[in-house]
Amino acid sequence: MDERILSAAPEELAKLQQADISTQLDGVWFYDICNVPDQISQKQDITTKKLFSK
Repeated sequence: MDERILSAAPEELAKLQQADISTQLDGVWFYDICNVPDQISQKQDITTKKLFSK
Protein backbone atom coordinates (compact mmCIF):
# COMPACT_ATOMS: atom_id res chain seq x y z
CA MET A 1 0.00 0.00 0.00
CA ASP A 2 2.81 2.40 0.82
CA GLU A 3 4.30 1.93 -2.65
CA ARG A 4 0.91 2.61 -4.21
CA ILE A 5 0.59 5.86 -2.26
CA LEU A 6 4.10 6.98 -3.17
CA SER A 7 3.56 6.38 -6.88
CA ALA A 8 -0.09 7.48 -7.12
CA ALA A 9 -1.38 10.12 -9.49
CA PRO A 10 -3.04 13.19 -7.93
CA GLU A 11 -6.52 11.82 -8.72
CA GLU A 12 -5.79 8.53 -6.98
CA LEU A 13 -4.27 10.35 -4.01
CA ALA A 14 -7.49 12.34 -3.68
CA LYS A 15 -9.50 9.09 -3.57
CA LEU A 16 -7.13 7.59 -1.02
CA GLN A 17 -7.31 10.72 1.10
CA GLN A 18 -11.11 10.67 1.07
CA ALA A 19 -11.13 6.98 2.02
CA ASP A 20 -8.72 7.76 4.85
CA ILE A 21 -10.92 10.57 6.16
CA SER A 22 -14.04 8.41 5.91
CA THR A 23 -12.45 5.49 7.73
CA GLN A 24 -11.24 7.76 10.53
CA LEU A 25 -14.82 8.87 11.08
CA ASP A 26 -15.93 5.21 11.26
CA GLY A 27 -13.05 4.13 13.49
CA VAL A 28 -11.69 1.75 10.85
CA TRP A 29 -7.99 1.56 10.05
CA PHE A 30 -7.22 2.87 6.54
CA TYR A 31 -4.88 -0.01 5.65
CA ASP A 32 -7.57 -2.57 6.49
CA ILE A 33 -9.77 -1.34 3.67
CA CYS A 34 -7.00 -0.78 1.14
CA ASN A 35 -5.35 -4.19 0.93
CA VAL A 36 -6.95 -4.83 -2.46
CA PRO A 37 -6.91 -1.91 -4.96
CA ASP A 38 -10.48 -2.53 -6.12
CA GLN A 39 -11.78 -2.22 -2.56
CA ILE A 40 -10.96 1.48 -2.23
CA SER A 41 -13.93 2.71 -4.25
CA GLN A 42 -16.23 0.02 -2.82
CA LYS A 43 -15.41 0.85 0.77
CA GLN A 44 -15.47 4.57 0.09
CA ASP A 45 -18.95 4.27 -1.44
CA ILE A 46 -20.22 2.25 1.51
CA THR A 47 -18.82 4.73 4.01
CA THR A 48 -20.13 7.73 2.08
CA LYS A 49 -23.63 6.26 1.97
CA LYS A 50 -23.40 5.47 5.65
CA LEU A 51 -22.32 9.01 6.50
CA PHE A 52 -25.00 10.72 4.46
CA SER A 53 -27.80 8.41 5.60
CA LYS A 54 -27.60 9.72 9.18
